[in-house]
Amino acid sequence: MKKIQELLKLGYDILKNENIDSYMLDTQLLLGKVLNIDRMAIITNRDFQVEEQKVKEFLNFIELRKKKMPVKYILKACEFMGFDFYVEPGVLIPRPDTEVLVEEVLREAKHHNYNKICDVCCGTGAIGISIAKLLEEVTVDCADISDSAERVTEENIKKLNVDKKVKFYKSDLLQYAMMQDKSFQVIVSNPPYIRTDVIPTLMEDVKDYEPYIALWGGEDGLEFYRKITLQSLEVLEKGGLLAFEIGHDQGEAVQSILSANGFVHIKCIKDLAENDRVVLGFLS
Repeated sequence: MKKIQELLKLGYDILKNENIDSYMLDTQLLLGKVLNIDRMAIITNRDFQVEEQKVKEFLNFIELRKKKMPVKYILKACEFMGFDFYVEPGVLIPRPDTEVLVEEVLREAKHHNYNKICDVCCGTGAIGISIAKLLEEVTVDCADISDSAERVTEENIKKLNVDKKVKFYKSDLLQYAMMQDKSFQVIVSNPPYIRTDVIPTLMEDVKDYEPYIALWGGEDGLEFYRKITLQSLEVLEKGGLLAFEIGHDQGEAVQSILSANGFVHIKCIKDLAENDRVVLGFLS
């Protein structure tokens, strides 16, 4: 048996030694997961004795984090738009930056009374499910080609109780919708957008653990913007919204793709760090 304070110190020392900046927070979260208590309880109960089996479980988690596995994969949880989503290796971890995309779609959907929405390259389903939770009268399709995305999105549809509003479709981008003659008023996507030459430079947490299929956007990073924009012409209603998350240096290129395909009122929105983050346009 070991006390909470001994385990915290052990975790801090191991992760700090690996130059993990968030070593304190990560240790507290991982111990909290093992003991099924929150961070405040961890900090205020330092003399609590932890049984041997739980000690082993905690040290196993610390070992995974030491190898740079993202803490959210270890916890199997990630907060997004105020909701708790299930995540696992094989799907991209939702990022706070992506909330800017969701907020823009919510704003436009309310303004134009859009209610038929598709989240393509959905991953965890975080974008589509958040929209379904925050708008009353909507139906949302979540589409992705990956088996992991299917499993995780289905889990999150159940977990967040939106099965009457959200359905998952296993599909290569919008192929399923084109085959079924479906139409939408909003297509939203955070597609893979990292260039081939940038992938090796990513942090170990990302390049070694997050799925390549969810990161790689072709040689120039724009492959999926071109494909989704072209396919959207088949299934997006006139006056409908196409909204993308983009990389910080892709604003002009993605706006050009939309413009070349007949979209109007195109704009680029920045995130809280003042980086270009979202491009949206309307089908004329």
